[in-house]
Amino acid sequence: VAETFRVIQGAMSEEYVRTTQGVFQFELSGEEGGTWYIDLKTKGGSAGFGKPPVTADVVMSMSSADFVKMFT
Repeated sequence: VAETFRVIQGAMSEEYVRTTQGVFQFELSGEEGGTWYIDLKTKGGSAGFGKPPVTADVVMSMSSADFVKMFT
């Protein structure tokens, strides 16, 4: 999960932020579970562990294994 978020963070761009304008929060269970987020609303965007810096537009709950499958 952490590696997936590192890749997501590395792919961030102003264009993605400008066109998406959404904050996604993931409540993951299992290995590397917990609260993670992708912020494609705040300038520059960000992704990582913990609650997003602004209120999430979408909250998804799933296993960490399913999250990794979804992003690969």
